[in-house]
Amino acid sequence: MGIEARWSEDGSRILVARTVDPRAWPLLDAARPDIGALAVLAGLVVLAVGTARVLRTPRIPGRSYCRRCNHDLNAGVGVRPDPPRCPECGRAVDGRSIAPGMARGRRLARVIVPALVAIACGVALFVTSIARRPAPFGGPAWPVAAASTLGNWPWWRRTTVAMPEAFSLRIDVVGVDADGLRLEEPAVATGSQQWIAGPDGSMIAWAEYSPRSGWHPRVGWFDSLRGRGGTADLGHPSCGFPSICGWSPDGREIIALLQRTDPHYDTRDDGTAIIAVDVMAIDPGTGTVRTLDRGRGRATGGPPAGWALGPAVAAVGTEPETRTVTLAAEQVGQGNGTSRGGVSLRELTVIGRSGMRVVPLDGTLVEDAWGVRRAWMEPDGRLGVEFASTFTNVNPALQGGPRRLIDLRTGAVTEARSTATARSDGEAAAPGTIFDHRTKEGMAGKVSPDGSRQFRIEVDWSTGHGISRLRVLVDRLAP
Repeated sequence: MGIEARWSEDGSRILVARTVDPRAWPLLDAARPDIGALAVLAGLVVLAVGTARVLRTPRIPGRSYCRRCNHDLNAGVGVRPDPPRCPECGRAVDGRSIAPGMARGRRLARVIVPALVAIACGVALFVTSIARRPAPFGGPAWPVAAASTLGNWPWWRRTTVAMPEAFSLRIDVVGVDADGLRLEEPAVATGSQQWIAGPDGSMIAWAEYSPRSGWHPRVGWFDSLRGRGGTADLGHPSCGFPSICGWSPDGREIIALLQRTDPHYDTRDDGTAIIAVDVMAIDPGTGTVRTLDRGRGRATGGPPAGWALGPAVAAVGTEPETRTVTLAAEQVGQGNGTSRGGVSLRELTVIGRSGMRVVPLDGTLVEDAWGVRRAWMEPDGRLGVEFASTFTNVNPALQGGPRRLIDLRTGAVTEARSTATARSDGEAAAPGTIFDHRTKEGMAGKVSPDGSRQFRIEVDWSTGHGISRLRVLVDRLAP
C-alpha cells in the first residue's frame, strides 16, 4: 500500500493518499461464506428436528401439555393443572413448563417459517459473498468486464481478512494556514487509484470503471469543506474507458475523457488504430455532464490478441483556436521496477474554431512514467502534462510524476520543472519527508509552491496490520 502526498496548487492544503480496506468489519466480511453456510445448516437442523417433534407429539387445541414429555395435563386453557407436578415425568408444572395445545398446522408454521428465513438469509449471504456482479454483455468492452466474474469459493476465497475484494483510495485533506493545521473530511475513491485535486485542494475527483459501478464509466468527486460528494455516469455500461484529466480553466468543472470502444477500428499503415475520444465536463454542483468535443486516441495490437488502448489525456483552453486538446500516447517498457519503462508521446489533437488538426509528436519518450495523471493549458498556450510515476513509494511519486510542456503548433516537447524542490539535510530525515518507523527510511518531501514551508509525514506500522498512525507536520523554511 503506497502513500502519496503533495501540496495543493495554491499551497493551502496537503493531500495524503493511501490505499485502505473499505470494509468496516474485515473479520466478519471474511467469514461471510462460513456464516452463510452455518445459517443454512442451522436452518435445516431446526426444520428437521422441529418438524419431527411436531409430528411425534400431537396436541389438541384448548388443552395443556407438559413441555418435557407432552403428557396431557387435563386442564382448561388458563387454568393451572392439578396436581402441581406432571404425573408422567414429575416435572414441576409451573410457567413455561406448560405447553398450550394448538393445531398441527399452526405448530408446523412456527417451526418452518423461522427455519426457512434462516436458510434464505444464509443462502443470500453465501451467494453474495462468492458471486460478483454479472458483467454486461453486448458492448465491445464486455470481455474485460467478464474476466472478473469467475467464481472462486470454496476452493479459492474471494474475501479474506488481509485482502478484500478491492481496495479503496483514501485521500486525507490537511488544511494549512497561519493558525496551524486542520484535518478536513477525507475523500474515499472506490474502484480507482487515479485521482486529482482542485486548485485549492478541497475538491477531489476520480474515475471509476469496475463492478461497483456496474461497468458504467463513472466520475466521482468529494468536497472536503462541505463533506459532500457525488458521481456521474459518462455513458452506458461498457461503452468505453474513462479517465480523469483535470479541471476547467475557471476550476468549476471536472474534465474527463472517455475512450470509446468499437469492434471495428480504423487501422493505419503502422498497425495502430484511431479511436474516438470524448472530452467531457462535469459540474460537481449539479452533476451535469456535457460533451465538449471528440478527439482522437490510439490503440495498438489488433486481432486476434485484441486492441490495447494507450494513455490519453485532455485539457480545455480559453482561446477559440484551442478549445480542447487531446494527447494520445503509448506505454512502453514494463514499468514494474525491473524495467524503467515510460510513455511514448504520439500525437496531439487540437480542436478549435477552425476545426480539428493533428500535431505529430514522433514518439518522444517520457522516462519513468506510467500513464498520464492530468493536463492543463499554460498561459503561453502550451499544453502542460503531468505523468504518473513508475515508482509510487519513493521520491518521484511524492514530488509528482514527470512533467512536460508541449507546443501546440510545432509539437516541441520540453521538460517542466516543479515550482519547488525538496531539501535534504544529510542522512537525517529532512523536513518534508515520509519517515517509515518500520524500515527507518525517509523519502524526500516537497516544498510548498511559495517555497516557505515543507511537510513531514511520520508513518507507524508497529501493529503489523497496516498503518496504525500517520502524522503530518509542517516546518517553516528559512528564506
